[in-house]
Amino acid sequence: MRARQLRRLASHIRKWPLHPQWLLAISDEQSDLDEALRPLRGTIADVGCADRHIASRLHPEALYVGLDYPSTAVGMYRTRPDVFGDARHLPIGSASADAVILKDVLEHVAQPELALAEAARVLRAGGTLVLWMPFLYPIHDAPHDFQRYTGHAMATYLGRQGFAIRSCKPVLKPIETAALMAALALGDAVESIFQRRRWLAPLTPVLAVLVLFANLAGKALSWLPSSSFMPAFYRVLAERVEHGP
Repeated sequence: MRARQLRRLASHIRKWPLHPQWLLAISDEQSDLDEALRPLRGTIADVGCADRHIASRLHPEALYVGLDYPSTAVGMYRTRPDVFGDARHLPIGSASADAVILKDVLEHVAQPELALAEAARVLRAGGTLVLWMPFLYPIHDAPHDFQRYTGHAMATYLGRQGFAIRSCKPVLKPIETAALMAALALGDAVESIFQRRRWLAPLTPVLAVLVLFANLAGKALSWLPSSSFMPAFYRVLAERVEHGP
């Protein structure tokens, strides 16, 4: 079995505890996303839209514009956005959008503050920024993976661009994040075996059991009291409160 076939198989069991990302799959990400998108109206710019899946979740009155970088959209996702463009130089008029979505995008921008400045530029005053970003998560979409931010960093950088944060929600408790990292590391070992060390294939059932154990242990222990010092992701809603001269 090739690594690509293995990933395709894994996509079908994403909500099974044998999947390395199970703890994320069963989190309230989808309900949180719907809650963030449901109130949006007017012109919605989805920056880094990939397969445009956000469009189907918006209110019918919203005017959706999906934007992505050419090499990402065509070369990586085999999709075609409404507009080709760079998050750091949006081909959108100033103060012309009612909402900007940056979901799982900012970590892939080499100059992220420019992307935030562009989001601020194209948003009307009072417009909404919907931002999802990992804090503890493996390198992905390499070599286009550049940084992770804490919630404090996002508050600082967004404030510099004239945003007021309405909510900043950490995703997964620390014990769940630790279990997610363990499961992903084990999943990477399985993939690496099929790519480079096939003579170790007899170990893969053992590694699968360990993934299962890590996931179930993380979920079972998530009732323990904890702080928000080690989330997997942050989900941020911010409002554009001012415009420069």
